[in-house]
Amino acid sequence: MELKEIKQQFFALRNGLLADTLRKQASLPHKLIFGLNIIQLRQLAAQIGKDKPLAEALWADSDCRESRLLAPMIQPEPQLSWIEDVRTPEEADILCQASLRHHPRALELAQEKAHDPSPLMRYSALRLILNLLPTNPEAIKAGELILQTLPDHPLTRGIAAQLTESISDYA
Repeated sequence: MELKEIKQQFFALRNGLLADTLRKQASLPHKLIFGLNIIQLRQLAAQIGKDKPLAEALWADSDCRESRLLAPMIQPEPQLSWIEDVRTPEEADILCQASLRHHPRALELAQEKAHDPSPLMRYSALRLILNLLPTNPEAIKAGELILQTLPDHPLTRGIAAQLTESISDYA
């Protein structure tokens, strides 16, 4: 599939009600929002398969919400550098779950980003650790240490609580 065909799919699957709701959120940086849900994006990713050039083109399309969410789903190898370009918690969620957690240096990356001055970067680190808990026993200890020193911020408060609860489930 080419980028143009994917955009046609976005248009065909658009959800005006969800798109309008998302547009009203002042914090979203995207100029183009089709309102696709994660299930639709996963189905589209399954149709496309893994495609590095297409994933990179989608990730570069920072104006379109759905492009940024679909890119990590079709990226064959996790791109650690993409975390630096995350613009929303939703992008961080998908990037960490669909891609970054599979990289051998994922825990190291999360530990590094947990001390970043940016609340969004700290959010991304917590999300990545949360995704590592089921497969990496070291993530429990790393998560506990990070939670002890994490500055309180509205953006990270919810994910920190979720990580705390999940760590107690895995410990």
